[in-house]
Amino acid sequence: GFTTHPIEENGELIGYNLKDYVTGEEELSASVRWDVKPKIPGRTPEATHLGIRLDAVNRIATASVAKAIEEADLILVDEVGKLVSESKEFSAVLKEALKCGKPMLITMHKRSRNPLLQSIRKRDDLRTLEVTPINSAILPSKAVNILKTGMV
Repeated sequence: GFTTHPIEENGELIGYNLKDYVTGEEELSASVRWDVKPKIPGRTPEATHLGIRLDAVNRIATASVAKAIEEADLILVDEVGKLVSESKEFSAVLKEALKCGKPMLITMHKRSRNPLLQSIRKRDDLRTLEVTPINSAILPSKAVNILKTGMV
């Protein structure tokens, strides 16, 4: 799978890197300096401050999840947000991963209205843990325990 890493400059978010968790390959996939803005329903391109390179999303996020479906014992997706969900290819491979029967650890925004995230939230075969300032320190060990035992 993959992880998402914010890039800051002078304390301000300027973009995101996606990193393949297995290979370590990393690529800049969103930047405030790019003119190509995604078409987000209900928002004008001017209201979207990050330009997204879908080719980078597909090279890292889509490819790493597809490879994990075939080769990994656990599929890691950090995170499903506006950045990767703009890719139709990523959305398709994530749906495939959810059907493959392997354990998955997915992070996603709680309130996003993105159709992909809404469909994931509606599933009754998934366990959801909400990250709060109070529980953030214990959640990693709780997630590991759930993945190992399938129990809380």
